[in-house]
Amino acid sequence: MLMITLLMVAFLAHVTQGVTRYNTGRGTVYKLSVVQDVTLERPNRNFNYLPFLLVSQHPGYPNKRSLVKFEQLPRYCPAHKIVSAKMYLYYVYAHKASWHPITRTPFIPRYMQVHLVKKSWNEYQATSSKRSSYAYWSKRYLGLDNTDAEAVPQDRSPVVIFPYRPRGFVEFDITRAVRSWQRGVPNHGLVIRAINEFQRGRGIRFASNADRDRSRHAYVLVLCRQ
Repeated sequence: MLMITLLMVAFLAHVTQGVTRYNTGRGTVYKLSVVQDVTLERPNRNFNYLPFLLVSQHPGYPNKRSLVKFEQLPRYCPAHKIVSAKMYLYYVYAHKASWHPITRTPFIPRYMQVHLVKKSWNEYQATSSKRSSYAYWSKRYLGLDNTDAEAVPQDRSPVVIFPYRPRGFVEFDITRAVRSWQRGVPNHGLVIRAINEFQRGRGIRFASNADRDRSRHAYVLVLCRQ
């Protein structure tokens, strides 16, 4: 699956606004690049400089969720023609403090889900309490109750990061979100969290758009039927 994805990306051709596309012969695949992302951890500190997107808590530290936003899909792929939309985040590793024994911070499976964000945010200003320098989330880390973000996740089946999973891209189904944006719902991106975020274990690290290796930056592939 990963090899097919990489080959598809390699043959993508540029279209408007930096969005690229590939004609499969039975539909068009669009690649949407990341335009904003940030980790939410502390109420008074912005972590946009980190090369990672952090998700879930490990002992002795605050919980973490991350926000990510992508380019808008061109209008000539309307919502009713979208077959699927997949988000790809590059998994780097599962983190624990170096002085923690593995019994204190074990490597446990993390069950990841994403929710459509309903309010705007600024990657240079967002924190766990604020979405910009002048506006607050309704709850810390976003209210997942149709206030700051949708209550229902994009895919009810979580993506599982198993212990010792190799580095590489992880796929999330965000078809409903992309269709919503094409129908006129404002594109404020997605929030990534672990269902078992408070369970004692290692925290998950994905590559952010601050990573110097651009090949590890997040992206979305949208299949649009002809």
